[in-house]
Amino acid sequence: MPAPWGRSPVLGPAPALDGAAARRYCAALATGHYENFPVFVAPFSRAQREALAAIYAFARTADDFADEPAFEGQRERLLEGWEAGLRRCFAGEAEHPVFVALGEAIARFGYEPKPFLDLLSAFRQDARGRRYATFGDVLDYCARSANPVGRLVLQTLGIRDERRIEWSDRLCTALQLANFWQDLSVDLPRDRLYLPLEDLARYGVPLEAVLARRVVPGTAELLALQFDRTAALFADAAPLVACAGWPGSAYLAGVWLGGRAVLALARALGPDLLRHRPALGVRWWLRRAAEARGRGPEARSS
Repeated sequence: MPAPWGRSPVLGPAPALDGAAARRYCAALATGHYENFPVFVAPFSRAQREALAAIYAFARTADDFADEPAFEGQRERLLEGWEAGLRRCFAGEAEHPVFVALGEAIARFGYEPKPFLDLLSAFRQDARGRRYATFGDVLDYCARSANPVGRLVLQTLGIRDERRIEWSDRLCTALQLANFWQDLSVDLPRDRLYLPLEDLARYGVPLEAVLARRVVPGTAELLALQFDRTAALFADAAPLVACAGWPGSAYLAGVWLGGRAVLALARALGPDLLRHRPALGVRWWLRRAAEARGRGPEARSS
């Protein structure tokens, strides 16, 4: 990725890029990041793919500012600069290639600033490493970190009615929650915890044990509650898959099934999520089985 402007919009002005170069930049970011974007395997039109790649590039860059170790100590400054770039973009004054491409998408699909500002609000919350007292607090975070993306996808598909937007919100919240449970072992060393503190208290699980990634009595029940809540949201969102037209239904079916598969992996791993991140694919499960054999029956039953 080009530097420094490719990583940090506040380190200096981006070089002038035409629309085609900006779109290529966003497409490369969407397909090249280790947390890549699945939209390019979907049957979207070229204009839709380019718009969604610009949305992804905006969110991916901001999320990196909030999350990646390379930006420690400058997260707030970078996010403030990214928001300033967004506001200039909506004013027709884009400089950074992400905002050049996003400006084209805004002109074509009529996006409003609010979903992007909501995403930045969630990224700032991540940068501060907050705890969540209640499940309602977690849902509020999801309403800003995940649901705006779904709403932008629907708008790109020409879908604007409230019923399908509500289903999309439930799907995106479910996807975000499934990702939280999948990434427990990754987030805990970063002092980031999305398990509601009220649920830890309910099952008698000390916060210190979770942060130390120790399985104690009540951990399995604590996680089972989160899995059940997430599964219920996936079930509530299921009607959207059949009601999004073409290519929306095809894409959303893959998203829904993929999210459910991640949740099933997390449920299968249970309390071991504190120490291991499950992944789709046979290789990961074969490695887990070999590790379990090496530890012996007592470790497998713990």
